[in-house]
Amino acid sequence: MISPEVVFSLLAMTAAAFLAWRSYRSHRVPFEKSMMMAVAWAVIIAGLTFIVSRLGSGA
Repeated sequence: MISPEVVFSLLAMTAAAFLAWRSYRSHRVPFEKSMMMAVAWAVIIAGLTFIVSRLGSGA
Protein backbone atom coordinates (compact mmCIF):
# COMPACT_ATOMS: atom_id res chain seq x y z
CA MET A 1 0.00 0.00 0.00
CA ILE A 2 1.28 3.44 -0.89
CA SER A 3 1.57 5.79 2.06
CA PRO A 4 -0.16 9.18 2.03
CA GLU A 5 3.23 10.90 2.08
CA VAL A 6 4.23 9.22 -1.18
CA VAL A 7 0.92 10.14 -2.81
CA PHE A 8 1.27 13.75 -1.69
CA SER A 9 4.88 13.90 -2.91
CA LEU A 10 3.88 12.55 -6.34
CA LEU A 11 1.02 15.05 -6.61
CA ALA A 12 3.27 17.94 -5.57
CA MET A 13 5.98 16.93 -8.06
CA THR A 14 3.41 16.58 -10.84
CA ALA A 15 1.94 20.01 -10.09
CA ALA A 16 5.40 21.61 -9.96
CA ALA A 17 6.40 19.96 -13.25
CA PHE A 18 3.16 21.16 -14.90
CA LEU A 19 3.70 24.74 -13.72
CA ALA A 20 7.33 24.69 -14.87
CA TRP A 21 6.28 23.31 -18.27
CA ARG A 22 3.62 26.02 -18.73
CA SER A 23 6.12 28.71 -17.76
CA TYR A 24 8.68 27.30 -20.20
CA ARG A 25 6.13 27.13 -23.04
CA SER A 26 5.21 30.79 -22.49
CA HIS A 27 8.72 31.74 -23.65
CA ARG A 28 8.04 30.20 -27.11
CA VAL A 29 11.29 28.23 -27.25
CA PRO A 30 11.79 26.36 -30.57
CA PHE A 31 11.04 22.62 -30.60
CA GLU A 32 14.64 21.65 -31.47
CA LYS A 33 16.05 23.55 -28.49
CA SER A 34 13.40 22.01 -26.24
CA MET A 35 14.38 18.50 -27.34
CA MET A 36 18.08 19.21 -26.79
CA MET A 37 17.30 20.41 -23.27
CA ALA A 38 15.08 17.37 -22.59
CA VAL A 39 17.84 14.99 -23.68
CA ALA A 40 20.39 16.86 -21.58
CA TRP A 41 18.16 16.63 -18.50
CA ALA A 42 17.48 12.93 -19.13
CA VAL A 43 21.24 12.26 -19.26
CA ILE A 44 21.84 14.28 -16.09
CA ILE A 45 19.05 12.51 -14.18
CA ALA A 46 20.12 9.06 -15.41
CA GLY A 47 23.75 9.78 -14.50
CA LEU A 48 22.88 11.00 -11.02
CA THR A 49 20.57 8.03 -10.48
CA PHE A 50 23.37 5.65 -11.45
CA ILE A 51 25.87 7.39 -9.15
CA VAL A 52 23.49 7.47 -6.19
CA SER A 53 22.55 3.81 -6.70
CA ARG A 54 26.23 2.86 -6.65
CA LEU A 55 26.91 4.91 -3.52
CA GLY A 56 23.93 3.47 -1.69
CA SER A 57 24.52 -0.18 -2.60
CA GLY A 58 27.13 -0.79 0.12
CA ALA A 59 29.07 -3.14 -2.17
